[in-house]
Amino acid sequence: MKYDKIPKEYLLEASSALGALRKKLRWKSGKDIQHLEKRKAMGHLPGHSLLEDYNTLIYELIEDDDNIVYLYEFGVKRYYAVRGKVHKVDWIVIFSKDGIMETAFPPRGIDDYIEKRGFKLVGKIREVLER
Repeated sequence: MKYDKIPKEYLLEASSALGALRKKLRWKSGKDIQHLEKRKAMGHLPGHSLLEDYNTLIYELIEDDDNIVYLYEFGVKRYYAVRGKVHKVDWIVIFSKDGIMETAFPPRGIDDYIEKRGFKLVGKIREVLER
């Protein structure tokens, strides 16, 4: 894998944000239910899914040390993303530099999604947490 040049402070930030998420998933107020309902409406999750099911899926993605971490810069804001598979489906988890959840979903054409938005490859979760 060819990694992008990422400033050291961003690597530390990614490690800290991931560590925070692994301890406890935190969402912006009300956004957890909003994103759960959207995932159900789009058929990404079964209609009977609970927030606990969605959060469990997210934990599965962020706890797999072989999953890939990306840096995503949107304007002046920095976000991080984890890419991995759940039940053979590619998902992406996006969170703030402070470890606050933004969203998690299975983009159609994940490689194009990542490329078009300028995501920068940071490394595998295990590598990020070791830094």
